[in-house]
Amino acid sequence: MKKWLLLALLGSGVAQANMLDALQAYGKKDYAAAAQQFAELLPLGNELAAFNLGVMAYQGEGQPADLAKALAYFMLAADLEHDESRELLQRLTAKATEQQLDTANSAFEQLKQLVIITETDLSARQRQNAPDPIRRVHPEYPIDAAKNGQFGYVKLRFLVNEDGDVTTVDTLDAFPAKVFERASVKAVKRWKYQPSDKKHLFEVQLDYSLQGKVDKHALARVLEKNKLWQYAAAGAPQYQFALGTLLTLMEVQSPNSFWFDPELPLMPEPDFSIYRKRNKLTADLDGFWGYAVVRVAADGTITEQLKVNFESKNQLSSLVGQKLSGEVDNEVYRLSRSSSNPMKKLHITPSVTASRAMSGKFWWQQAAKNGDLDAQRVMAAYDPQWEQYLLAQQDGEVMAWAGTRMFLNGQQAQGIVLLEKAIAKNYSLAEEMRLQLDRRDIDDVKTRDNKDVTTKGR
Repeated sequence: MKKWLLLALLGSGVAQANMLDALQAYGKKDYAAAAQQFAELLPLGNELAAFNLGVMAYQGEGQPADLAKALAYFMLAADLEHDESRELLQRLTAKATEQQLDTANSAFEQLKQLVIITETDLSARQRQNAPDPIRRVHPEYPIDAAKNGQFGYVKLRFLVNEDGDVTTVDTLDAFPAKVFERASVKAVKRWKYQPSDKKHLFEVQLDYSLQGKVDKHALARVLEKNKLWQYAAAGAPQYQFALGTLLTLMEVQSPNSFWFDPELPLMPEPDFSIYRKRNKLTADLDGFWGYAVVRVAADGTITEQLKVNFESKNQLSSLVGQKLSGEVDNEVYRLSRSSSNPMKKLHITPSVTASRAMSGKFWWQQAAKNGDLDAQRVMAAYDPQWEQYLLAQQDGEVMAWAGTRMFLNGQQAQGIVLLEKAIAKNYSLAEEMRLQLDRRDIDDVKTRDNKDVTTKGR
């Protein structure tokens, strides 16, 4: 069973403890340190940490062998979707007495209460009633990056004031690091939006490539040269984060859309064939407004609606029977036409099903669960659970942006508290963000708070 602990690393796990540090402690037979670090990873839903603790309890490493305790950890690991734990449970349960099973079930319920991060929702937050851009300045390609043939992307978040001016910009994610960030920030600060009655938070991704598209073969060479896949699969959180960033770049540059099926097995090697360009299809579909995922026959006829979300102005009751034009070389396509898009053009993209192992966000999630702070901050932009976790950890960056969002959403008192905590944590943009908020609103909130304190003290 010991080899399972060292080899079952592909679906790992959590917190400020680092998974590799924990495994190294285990390899040195420092079982007390290993158990402590594995335990610190449990709150972030780390299935491998739970599995490893089960192995140690079963084998009596650093502790007396305890089947009931081991079963409890294996139950938690299985609950967190660790496949080997399910298999082990079936075999070990048969060896347990009724009393041991009762003890294990009770301990399992207590362990579940420790888990903070559960099933992760990776959908980005939606903006409502946001102003439209009226000027966007393209970033200048850095000279050194152009000379070296470098490509990449930068994801930014920024604050827009009532006049439509961009006031505060921060980098959320970038590949490669420290190459395109400065040009991106400089460009976005010159953007202009329609004036509105309040401030807004935005996110944007800027892509950089000299030929208008990223060379997938060059990306594959980067991946292989740095052994990103091998080290990421071995559980190294920094490599998992880097792999996630690289795969995200490949995904956003691809003409295809993707559905990463959680039922498909994780792969031992990357599959770059999913990025192969498919034939372009067209259609009239007069009256269609919204978003749909459809199955298409060889002649282009839509045979099944897998998912539909019609807008209010949509005039078609069903897309089944409608026909797409062109040479069909894929089974599933995504259709979208939004009334909020000024071009109001119908977009048709092939939908490719792939393993989660080809998803950048999957690897970001693994890195976050394995203790990488940069990955945790990226995940906080997609999932409120990660944001709440980092707020509890008093992370200055997350406190500043979450506080600003809360302030703009009407939770001024809570927002100001978070911003001031971010300032105390010396997050570089926190003071600037606080100054961008309406001074009168801040003073009003403080006045109300002081009145409440005075009243309660009488």
